[in-house]
Amino acid sequence: MFQTEPILYLQSLGTEWFTFLMVLITSMGSAAFFASIIIITTFGVDFKKGFLLFQLLLWTGAVTEVLKVIFVLPRPDFVDSRVLNLEKGFPNTSPFSGEGADRFFGLPGREALDTFRFQGTIPHSMFGFPSGHVSTAIALWGGTARVFETRVIKNLAPAAILLIAFSRMYLGRHFLGDVLGGATLGLIILIVFTRLLKSPLKDELFKKESFELVFRQKNLFFYSFMFVVPLLLTASSLISADVAGFLLGTNTAYLMVIRKGLPEDDGDTGQRAARVFIALIMFGVSSLVLDAGFDVIGVAGYFGFTVLEFLKTFIPASTIWISVYICAKLGLYGRDIEKI
Repeated sequence: MFQTEPILYLQSLGTEWFTFLMVLITSMGSAAFFASIIIITTFGVDFKKGFLLFQLLLWTGAVTEVLKVIFVLPRPDFVDSRVLNLEKGFPNTSPFSGEGADRFFGLPGREALDTFRFQGTIPHSMFGFPSGHVSTAIALWGGTARVFETRVIKNLAPAAILLIAFSRMYLGRHFLGDVLGGATLGLIILIVFTRLLKSPLKDELFKKESFELVFRQKNLFFYSFMFVVPLLLTASSLISADVAGFLLGTNTAYLMVIRKGLPEDDGDTGQRAARVFIALIMFGVSSLVLDAGFDVIGVAGYFGFTVLEFLKTFIPASTIWISVYICAKLGLYGRDIEKI
């Protein structure tokens, strides 16, 4: 499962146009793609269902990163200089060649594995197992099928997931074992999510009193789940700064919204489109401005994670609240929301 031969074989059959197609397909597993789909769902279709899918994706990403840190396994191009990173087009400068596993159930070569694990602080993006693209793809497509119960999505989901999984191997970003690990994790989280949809806890999540600042078991659970646990994972460096920013930013925005009342999902096609447009603009512009601004400022470290990387995702995610406020003021919802 951690052999490089299957990847080398796939890449030997590739062409320029096929590589371009695989890059497009693999982008369907990127954070930008997921954020766009969730914003469209939240503001254009159903706020509650969109928020549930947002939580599913964010926690799938967080759990994936925790497992990456626990297993500390490299990507294929680190253990074999013959593997090309076709997604980015970077030249492979690895000092190792043919250091993938020598048997199906084996791990990468000991020398390459030790070098990877003892090179100091390793960015989360360097870890291979499990595949985050695959785990979050299963979460998105499977979760959407569960939430909306539409036959079209149920029929499309398997093909989309398989294509993304294939693209990760062809592009040299993951071993077969990484893909299978991501698929297993995604399915487990999807099962838990399905049980949540059928439990009373789902309804409690959308009650204003569940987020009052009172010493009540239900309230303590939600605050711990949405804020305390992510902070602990971040402080222990088990999740990266950008994942922590997305998670805490989204939850902060939701807290601000629900304490004033959730918006209705009424409105004609034009109003729904306007809500989506405003939310996408707020999210996209804030992301672009922060990327440009922080690239000029530079990077600052704090408690094992990067403050600027955290803010680059926390602030755009928190614009969900501002977007709801703007849409309410413009009369794009079915009823007025209290002044936020």
